[in-house]
This record gives sequence, structure tokens and C-alpha cells, in this order.
Amino acid sequence: IGQDNGEILKEGGDISFLPPDRRNVAMVFQEIALYPHLKNIENIEFPYVLHNKQKNIDNEILHKVSEMLQIDKEKVLAKKPRLSSLGERQRVAIGKALLVLPDILLLDEPFSNIEMSLRTSIKHSLKKFLKQHNITTIYVSHNQLEMGTFADRIGVLAEKKLQQTSTYEELYNDPKTLFVALYIGEIPANYLTEEEVNQLTGGKISYYLSIRPDECYITESENSIKISGKINAIEPLIQEGKKLYFIDYNNRNFGILMPENFEKKVNEKLDIYIPLKKAKFFEKNKNTELIERIYNIW
Repeated sequence: IGQDNGEILKEGGDISFLPPDRRNVAMVFQEIALYPHLKNIENIEFPYVLHNKQKNIDNEILHKVSEMLQIDKEKVLAKKPRLSSLGERQRVAIGKALLVLPDILLLDEPFSNIEMSLRTSIKHSLKKFLKQHNITTIYVSHNQLEMGTFADRIGVLAEKKLQQTSTYEELYNDPKTLFVALYIGEIPANYLTEEEVNQLTGGKISYYLSIRPDECYITESENSIKISGKINAIEPLIQEGKKLYFIDYNNRNFGILMPENFEKKVNEKLDIYIPLKKAKFFEKNKNTELIERIYNIW
């Protein structure tokens, strides 16, 4: 499948019509792409031999990559893909892409099949390796922990539009669209529609509103609005010593983060106060159709 239009520029030159072996671009697919008739070691070596047009592989770089990805010579490299676990095959696929030291590396959910116990160490080692070899990397992931750890800059793509490009911290603290506000963060943010905000503020404000569960209160505060509902779910966050309570508000969940010693049960009524000065407001841009941030509302 080729590109529909436009150019793919690398260092100022258009590589759209260059054959793959002249682009020096490598890719790791989410659906693992290995040659089934070759051993794992031969899969890793194949692009290197093809790229460098030589049979002798650089054992130093092979050892470095294998060690980083925790690919054992006897247990993994000597086997064929069909006899390997999904995690082993995924690590072999990453190694296959790294061995040629590409200028650009494309990663599509590269850790999705790797055992959780190995992900953290491999992730940090891989980031260090890419920095050392100055490999520009485009990484597609839905895992926010990976995004925050791995990426220098993150582009949030949704509804065929680039919503925002920034660091993870800025995406979290200063979202430019409602989608980013609701998507970024391990604990999802809450939102109210324009109509709901208009009603709750007595017609003073008619914008979309988002607020995080840890920014809400159960007691009234200055310039706050109140919503009420029955608790329909409770999620314990043991490591943080907190509980996340969700009420049913207009047929959707609205959450508040509370200390673990706060005691309420499912189906009990709970009042949640939203401090307007901590909330973020948004309105639809008629040209882009994006629901964009409004500043200086006060």
C-alpha cells in the first residue's frame, strides 16, 4: 500500500519512491512479522546482511541488542518463531529492526506482547540505546505509562485530526482540546456538556467543562457547582492510598478521588462539588470542529 499523496521527507530529500533498502527506515509491527522458516537468529541477522551487503555480522552489536532485549542465545535465538512465545517473537522483531541502526525507527505497540516483568527494564534500555545511536523514533501506543516514560514529545491523534503535540506533562496540565483533557491521565477526567454547565451556573457559563477527580470536593467551596447521584462503582487505588468513587450523572460516570478511609457504599447518594476556578472550559471551533480550550474565563 503506497501513500495517497504528498511527500515523505528525510533530511530534506523525498524518499517516497525510494526502494525500502535505500531508505534506512525500520519498522516493528504490532502483528509480529518474522520469517517462519528461519531461526530467530537468522531473522535478526537477515536485514543486517541485506542492508550491509555482507555475510559477517557485527557480533558486538548483536550481543548488545540481544542483551538489551534479554534474548537468550540458546533458549530463544536457536529456535524458530513457531516454537517461541509471543513475547520472545516480539523481542526478536525489535532486535531485527535495531541491528541495522536505522536513521528512523517506526514502532507500533512494540511491547504489547512482551511479558510485564520484562517491559520496564527493556523499555528504559531501549530508550537509552536509541539516544546513544541518535535514532529518530516514531512510537504508536495507547499505554500512557509508556508514553510518559518513552517519548520526548507526544502527538495526540483522534478523529483524523492532530489534537495537540507536546510533552506528557504539558498535555496533562494544559490540554488544548476536550479530547486531550479526557484522554490524558491514568485516572480519567470528568466532563459536563454546554447545556449542563449552563443549567448548573444559572446561565452564567455555557461551555464544555472538564475537571479531574482529585480536583473535586464533597463539601461546598467558593465558586463551586454541585452535582448529585448514586454511587455506581468504587475503585480502590491501593498504592496511592485512595479510592475512586463514581456517581451516575445523566447516564455517565462522574468520578471523585477520596482518601481510603472515606466510607460510602454502592447505591448511596453522593454530592460532588466542582470548583469552577480549577475546571477547564472548551468550545467547538466551527472551522476545525475541534472542541478547543478557552482561557481567561474569569
